[in-house]
Amino acid sequence: MANRRVRMAFQVALILAMSLLGACAAPEEPDQVSIRLKWEHQGQFAGIYVADQEGYYAEENLDVTIEPLDMDRQVTTEYVLNGENDFALGAPEEMIIARGEEKPVQAISVIYKIVPLVYMTPAETGIESPHDFPGNTVALSPGQGTYLYEAIMGVLDIDRSQVNEIDMPSWDVVECWESADVCPGYAISDIPYAEHEDIPVQAIWPGEYGVPFYGDVLFTTDTFVEENPDVVQRFVRATLKGWQKAIENPELAADAVMAFASDADRELELESVETSIPLIDTGDGQIGRMSEDVWIEMHDVLLDRGLIEEPVNVSTVYTNEFVENVQP
Repeated sequence: MANRRVRMAFQVALILAMSLLGACAAPEEPDQVSIRLKWEHQGQFAGIYVADQEGYYAEENLDVTIEPLDMDRQVTTEYVLNGENDFALGAPEEMIIARGEEKPVQAISVIYKIVPLVYMTPAETGIESPHDFPGNTVALSPGQGTYLYEAIMGVLDIDRSQVNEIDMPSWDVVECWESADVCPGYAISDIPYAEHEDIPVQAIWPGEYGVPFYGDVLFTTDTFVEENPDVVQRFVRATLKGWQKAIENPELAADAVMAFASDADRELELESVETSIPLIDTGDGQIGRMSEDVWIEMHDVLLDRGLIEEPVNVSTVYTNEFVENVQP
């Protein structure tokens, strides 16, 4: 009987000790991942900054490095394809073109359901649409700025030989206008900037001329999705939570932007966030969720214009799997 009591006491002590060891065990190390932005730090990426600053990534046990674009390498697909970054933001047409070249990238969420890239001109030029481009000078930027321009001109059947096309001389849209009548710019940042410089502007939106493209999409590689689906899910969930918070509280979002872009003008960054909201939360379903119809339309424009040589299976270009598992 005494031996039985000793054994029971030992077992109880052992259970208590194991419980204490479990309670004192070191927490699981966070998964370290990185994302390459589509530009330098600015309000365009407010939701990602909010996810970082408000601890949403940490809540998902993620340690996220947020890296700005290297301006000498502006097509962000190469960053994830060569393993420099796990995630990146890019233009949707870059996803389609990459797939056409058998490069295994796929979009896992859309950020801007309406592309913020517009063609801007001082109102005093009198240029109101792409039909006014002939006889004027249009500056073209690498990547999306050129793809969208080529698509618009093709859809509208405008003779490009009648347009003086030049490489964008400066990323500062006001400086660009010193050499060109029309310059590509981001509506969410360049329009507020021009207005702060007391320059009324006319913005030409691609979607109004038969090119209804998405803007920034969040993407990674097929391999990363296959090998790390839980990491991808947690990253998408935290990122969209950050964007939802930015939509609900632009002031907080502007503060988050300033944590990464301390030299920026907070008032302009706040205007950028506020201007972004209707482009992200369009009322067309859950934020982040992508439409097959939009992807097909983007694909067909690229194919018709010769920007891809052969049809691409759009079902391989994007997935809604991770967005659909996020509670709205």
